[in-house]
Amino acid sequence: MSLNTEPTLVPTGLPTVVLARQVGGPELARAVTAESPEEQGKALSMLIGQVYESASPPLKARLLQRLVAPLGVLAAVAVAHGAFARIKLQIGWQDLQSLGPELQKISADDVVALADRVQLLGTDALMRLVDVIGKSPVLASSAAAALLMTLLIRSAQSRPAEEQGL
Repeated sequence: MSLNTEPTLVPTGLPTVVLARQVGGPELARAVTAESPEEQGKALSMLIGQVYESASPPLKARLLQRLVAPLGVLAAVAVAHGAFARIKLQIGWQDLQSLGPELQKISADDVVALADRVQLLGTDALMRLVDVIGKSPVLASSAAAALLMTLLIRSAQSRPAEEQGL
């Protein structure tokens, strides 16, 4: 799968499916418009991977901190051949920004696998990313991040009130 990793400015009023096609091609456009939660989850994971790939190292660290926070060590071991568990056990997640070269070894595909795993816990876990993306002007202006934010917010709004803790 080849995704466009170059930051793309988001035109105002661009329909979600057109933006998805521009960002990730027809596969992402189909996943974004699919009715099944599995396909929509696939779209979220793909976008998270793309946002991660285009982020600076400090932003990558913050994105990973938010994604890994809800996972236990055993769940982290099960993702990306244990890459996240190795880092967590070596230095802990609070000190992730000091990783430098180790952080660069984590690929977008690893992050997609991590996002898939986190989604098993529910979309609330992914909502932690909204804060990181929203506070970064560079990420927030990219088409992939804008689409990801749109899908996450839509997902949160479409959940029944009892799932939202209301």
